[in-house]
Amino acid sequence: MSDVLQQAINTINKYGMIEMNDRIVVGVSGGPDSMCMLHILLRLKERYNLSIYGAHLNHQFRGEEADKDALYVRDICHKWGVPVFLKVFDVPAYAKELGLSAEDAGRIIRYRLYDEVDIEVGGTKIAVAHNLNDHIETIFMNLIRGSGLDGLVGIEATRDKIIRPLINTDRKDIEMYCEENGILARIDKTNLEPVYGRNKVRLELIPYIENNLNPNIMNTINRFSNIIYEENDYLEIVSQNAFTDAAKCFKNVIKYSIIKLQDFHIALKRRVIRAGLEKLPGGLKDIEYKHVEKIIAILNCKTGTAVVLPNNLIAYISYNELILKRNIKEEYKKIYHKLEPDTENHLSNMIICVKSLNADEVPALKFKADEVYIDRSRVKENLVIRNRSSGDTFSPIGFKGSKKLKDYFIDEKIPKEERDNVELIADGKEIVWIVGKRLSENYKITDSTKDVLKLNIFRRQTNEE
Repeated sequence: MSDVLQQAINTINKYGMIEMNDRIVVGVSGGPDSMCMLHILLRLKERYNLSIYGAHLNHQFRGEEADKDALYVRDICHKWGVPVFLKVFDVPAYAKELGLSAEDAGRIIRYRLYDEVDIEVGGTKIAVAHNLNDHIETIFMNLIRGSGLDGLVGIEATRDKIIRPLINTDRKDIEMYCEENGILARIDKTNLEPVYGRNKVRLELIPYIENNLNPNIMNTINRFSNIIYEENDYLEIVSQNAFTDAAKCFKNVIKYSIIKLQDFHIALKRRVIRAGLEKLPGGLKDIEYKHVEKIIAILNCKTGTAVVLPNNLIAYISYNELILKRNIKEEYKKIYHKLEPDTENHLSNMIICVKSLNADEVPALKFKADEVYIDRSRVKENLVIRNRSSGDTFSPIGFKGSKKLKDYFIDEKIPKEERDNVELIADGKEIVWIVGKRLSENYKITDSTKDVLKLNIFRRQTNEE
């Protein structure tokens, strides 16, 4: 058994890449890596009772050479008895249209093809031929660009359905395997030109280090990335637990307790904030270290302090909370509905029951966010439920006199962005009840109360949280 085959088997076993009866879609470019991987998987076909399918993208970057790649893959797959799916796509035009690099555009369309084939054949795994050199080059590239621990992990051996059986195998050994097994793989000559950043790392930087500093740099970096992977995995578990403790998730909004955030070590604080950003539309796209640091910098600032982020996101302070959300002005849900007594009043998101009682029917009063009793004789006009209006005043129970509703909101630390949506039960222009919060002193039940109105609010189920 060749060293490359055994190394691939060891990698497959280590990461549990393959199970009995797997249906594997294999990305086949026609180059040495993918041809070696396809050949090895075919040698393991009987051992695992595998079904194997090839998938090849003609990305139209290299004109006639790309067409020859596709023909080669078609012919070799037919020769080896592998069903193959070929796709032609104008990746250069796609890259130009979306402003992507050639590498990124090719990756997107390539994996889109793999997913399409996977669905068509009922696949269980998708095998791609990244090797040890690709892995090491990725780590160097991430380090050069600037990266956290995630970037220093490099290319993961598995992710979801993706498996990489050659991730621990050196490119030189792969080329030797192809030669020993008579596999005349296609060569992409653009990979041999030190033009692109990755090619410079491959053709110049790594050879220089091997020749002048550390001849075993590949294995050294690989060991380093394995340690980073394990420690990063542990830190991810810790940060997810911390996120659950410090944050609450709503629809397109994350709310953190600043007190809890401030108790975290700075490294954990960064991870917990990134975890929240990842859950919002756009995820971590274009989010850099500097953005997370700006968010951390406002934790000690006053209410209203904000940081504008990429992808139309915003972070701001609201009393004792840090809020992450979409940076859009949401139209408030305007409410105005007359409440009829002794019936169910149906609104789009709630039902309000107004029931007449005698004073002796009222139980011992306890605060409930969705229930209140008021003195009916104090009602001068019709009860309505509405939003706030300019100039609203309120007399909170236990408070002598009245105050501006705005001042009440400030005192109660109700965030600015939530105030328009606070529901008010009003009697004409006078506020009777700030729903879920406070009753008016002017409408409370007293010893002289004879007739009572009981108000109950029943919320309809929503998908907000």
